[in-house]
Amino acid sequence: MVVAQMIKGKHQNGFSLLEALITLLIVSIGLLGYAALQIGALNSSVDSFSRTQATMILEDAVSRIRNNKEYLKTDSGAENAYVNNVASGTFYAWCDIENSLIPEAACTSGASCSMNLLAQQDIFEVCSSVVNTKLPTAIMGAACFDRDTSVGDSDNCSVGSRMSLYLAWKGVERKDISGKTEYQQNTRCQTEVGLGSDYACVQLEIVP
Repeated sequence: MVVAQMIKGKHQNGFSLLEALITLLIVSIGLLGYAALQIGALNSSVDSFSRTQATMILEDAVSRIRNNKEYLKTDSGAENAYVNNVASGTFYAWCDIENSLIPEAACTSGASCSMNLLAQQDIFEVCSSVVNTKLPTAIMGAACFDRDTSVGDSDNCSVGSRMSLYLAWKGVERKDISGKTEYQQNTRCQTEVGLGSDYACVQLEIVP
């Protein structure tokens, strides 16, 4: 009787240890899954923060262009600083942080500057904001889709034309989260702006 109880007791102890091991395994798997979700959420937060910053900078650029609307009306036949002297629909890079393309100030505070210099100053100040975002691969630019492409029209961004602005940066993909080894996009920034597939971007369009 005593022997039977001892054997029974040993079986019970062994079974309790097995239960503990199974419980530990289940908890460990759950914690790993939770950690993966947290890392995924962190990645999404970083991407969302970058897009929020990009949107704010583009909205600032749009406000500056609209505040200098008179310049767009009177630049007929002259180079438009916001889109440079390029063909309709061609994007002009304002700044490219990775390649150290950063414009210089064009108009000092309190100086009497032409509208063209004010436009160049707008680009300088906006690009300074891009530098401060700490996105080391950021590129920003603009294009004008000229509504008047008739022969003899020397203005490459006639009044009432659509302007498109973009801010792009190289995205990051975590293989341990998505299973992908490379960040790839196929948006208008790839098909229209001509950026590589590893760039994320935000675009805004206006008719100033």
